[in-house]
Amino acid sequence: MSLVVQIPCVLFHNFPETVENLKRLCNAIQLPFSIPENQTCCGLPYFGKGEQKAAKTISEYNLTIFGNHEILSPSLKCENTYTISYPKILNNTVSHVQCMKMASATKGLDFLFSKIKLSKADFDKKHYFFIADCADQGFLQKEWLKPFGRAQFSFPKLENTCCGAGFCLPSLNHEEAGKMTNNLIQQAIESGADTILASNEICLQQIRNNLPNSITLNAMHLIDLYANAL
Repeated sequence: MSLVVQIPCVLFHNFPETVENLKRLCNAIQLPFSIPENQTCCGLPYFGKGEQKAAKTISEYNLTIFGNHEILSPSLKCENTYTISYPKILNNTVSHVQCMKMASATKGLDFLFSKIKLSKADFDKKHYFFIADCADQGFLQKEWLKPFGRAQFSFPKLENTCCGAGFCLPSLNHEEAGKMTNNLIQQAIESGADTILASNEICLQQIRNNLPNSITLNAMHLIDLYANAL
């Protein structure tokens, strides 16, 4: 099967430079791939809100796009949607066998990062405040930081805490979402970090939306960190 790269909605619309860096990483390991132009949302917002009819429709559509390929998903949230949510919602349907085949053929950033040789990683001595994707609990993603042995990493006091963007909080309860995000930003400032590092684009966008103009703290995606170290 050929490999296709799934581009999450938020990454595609808001972080084109990270999309280009994702392509750089794939090319760095000489990984032949294609990016379907007709791909759409993985359906996570509809699964999260319990809108089963819409979630099922999107699942069936994405089967026609990705179903006969190996998939590289740079978002753990999208990856879990393909591998966990799709088999549930398409259970006992004519699409179930193809869905299970697609789920088993879906790979994440761990597949990509494990194959990359970083020639500049040892030169990175910056201080990062790392926000892991809460869907992973941070265990796998801490392994992704090991190549950067000379860099310093700080973490939230509650390492698996939500960034404030979960379950449409910015739309449904903007004030509470802002408090959660600002709490993480304040912890990053107190840690003395140069940059907030996020492992998914949803957290990254939420952080950037709330970063005060008065501070020099940057925010970047983990994909960009890897691409900069090639």
